Amino acid sequence: MGRTKKTSAKVLVHPSEASPKKRRKGAQPTGNTTLPVIDKIKERAKQQHKHASSTRKNYSSYVDRGQKWLKVHASTTSCEDEETHDSDAYEDPTFRDALEEIPNQHSDKALALFLSYKCFHENNGQSTCDGIHAAFKKYWEEAAGDTYRGKWHFNEVRKCWEGNPACSAEVQDVIKSVRHKANSEGANRTHSVAMSKGFMDRILTWIHKRHPRETNTGLVRMLLEGDKLATNNLTLELRTSITRVVMYQAFSTTAWNLWTRCFELIKLKRKDLTIDPSETPSIKDLHAHFEVFLSNRKGWQRKVDKGLKEADPRSNRYKIYPQPDIPGCDCFFWMLLWLALLERVHYNSEVEPDDFVFPAISSNGIVHRGEHISHDAVQAWIDEATTGAGIPRGVGDSFTTHTYRRGGAQWRWMFAPVGERWTLARVRWWGSWAENENRDTLIRYLLDELSTYENDHSDALCPTQNEADGSLLGEHQLVKPACSQDLQLMQQFITADVADLRSDIWILTNAFVSRRNGQPSSTEPLVQRPLCAGISFPRESPTFVPQQTVPASGPSRTLNPTTNSAGTTNFGSRPLPEKGLDIPNLPVRCADGSYAPKKDSWKYIVQHWTEADPGRGLHVALRDWPAEWLRGKNKAIFGSKYHQRALIALEFLEQYQGNESVFLAAYPECTEGHTALLAAVKRAKKDRGEIIPRK
Repeated sequence: MGRTKKTSAKVLVHPSEASPKKRRKGAQPTGNTTLPVIDKIKERAKQQHKHASSTRKNYSSYVDRGQKWLKVHASTTSCEDEETHDSDAYEDPTFRDALEEIPNQHSDKALALFLSYKCFHENNGQSTCDGIHAAFKKYWEEAAGDTYRGKWHFNEVRKCWEGNPACSAEVQDVIKSVRHKANSEGANRTHSVAMSKGFMDRILTWIHKRHPRETNTGLVRMLLEGDKLATNNLTLELRTSITRVVMYQAFSTTAWNLWTRCFELIKLKRKDLTIDPSETPSIKDLHAHFEVFLSNRKGWQRKVDKGLKEADPRSNRYKIYPQPDIPGCDCFFWMLLWLALLERVHYNSEVEPDDFVFPAISSNGIVHRGEHISHDAVQAWIDEATTGAGIPRGVGDSFTTHTYRRGGAQWRWMFAPVGERWTLARVRWWGSWAENENRDTLIRYLLDELSTYENDHSDALCPTQNEADGSLLGEHQLVKPACSQDLQLMQQFITADVADLRSDIWILTNAFVSRRNGQPSSTEPLVQRPLCAGISFPRESPTFVPQQTVPASGPSRTLNPTTNSAGTTNFGSRPLPEKGLDIPNLPVRCADGSYAPKKDSWKYIVQHWTEADPGRGLHVALRDWPAEWLRGKNKAIFGSKYHQRALIALEFLEQYQGNESVFLAAYPECTEGHTALLAAVKRAKKDRGEIIPRK
């Protein structure tokens, strides 16, 4: 027989009279708990916690400016000279109060006028229009409960206006007009360029030009050894320059690895970096790491609103490991170096938990400890680095703090080496994209870039097609079986290299036999062969060379190569020029004995590739040299120089179609000489995937 539970009426107990356990569960009792006081607490809590502080501040600014603007213009408006359909409304004394907290019958017209003034008269953009509209919509929604929410209309029963003026048809028409204006033909397109790994490497190379590796290595050694005397002897100019470089690298590599937005990183504090003092991370230890907690991550407040039990306890926490194979993106190295520089050079003490990791720094190198770096300062660094590194950008393209988020996500998802790419689920978690977030965001970050790559047919005339649309980034090219043509081409290269090797062996044998018999050798001293076994040259296919067998009886029965008048040995079928082979050195010598400027060296390279220059010893244009002229001993003499000239000349003629202005814009290194230009061309070809670096 079940027991019946006794019912009893609950008695409301004042918090001060409640048990300790109940007091711990609820709010702390206050002195005055009357209903008006609680109502004030409610309103204050709504203002404080309903929106983020930055959102509240921006909305209040829009509302204040709108109210001041209307009062000024309403007091000076006169409709005597021109008649409009709203002239009666403008003469109404209540029109000047149309943007106040309690709207009236003119509020929709006043807001439409303010939007038109800001976006059509002052020519502001879409973001200004959206900000003003959102600010006044929230402002009126919170004015009097549910009175000013929904469609703006006149209530015939109550004889009053209800709904939100920001939702009126007149305001919506103005917003649509502003949107059409922004998207109209001829409008400048702006696009945040993804900061690729290649761009990060170019910026690091530019930094090494300003501060050589020895400077960074010496600085690291001084900081780790605690050499205060050496760090104190740094000049103000050098200290300021090194501080800016190291701080920029720490910021950019962190943003590239964690895919942060600017505000998420500039407010990062030392307490959000977990570094165990008993196990200080070592750069040499690949398993060492430190942990970063992004307390300002977008969407984190939503997860907290669900309660700590609902939120992922590891969310927003990222472990950073060394990445020595990509030094331009090694957040582990640059972050630890920056913290050491901050503590031992600027603060002379440890960074406090509430100190910003990236504090504000003035132009004279003084660090302001209690103030975080501004967005404008970070943007100035990005502009300086991308311009100094000579990174090209198209019309409307720009590098912003958002470029690191785009570049890091795209690298991990589709541009990293095979076997190191991340799944879409990991990309979503690492970038803190919510599972129910609009999928257009990920499509814009990842799939659009991939689609652009796969649908790019600009290299349709290339003899070797990449077929990027056949698989993810054209990876099927790496695993497909070799065809007969590939095998024949490989056999030709191998045969040519074997013929070169046998030729060199014959020269060595002939020289050895001649010296042993006391006869002078007719061959020139053998030049040391380069490390690279074979060089592939554009435009010319390798000529098949029959194998020359060395009989067992000795070298006397081998086929002797011919020697021209210049003493150069000829192993091919095409005769050499009468005056021999030569590739002019750079910079070239002019008729008066002086040398041409370095900035014109690239022009001579292109000229010598397409035209002969007998006055400087080039009797045949370089592009017309047959492959046999670059074999045997000639390969060691001219091979490397020929290959370098071919890279620069073909980059100008084929990649940029001989357009000098575009070529100079893409390679400002031309003014520094052909050596700097060659390095820049190699980096560009590596970024385009045309050169595969050795591992």
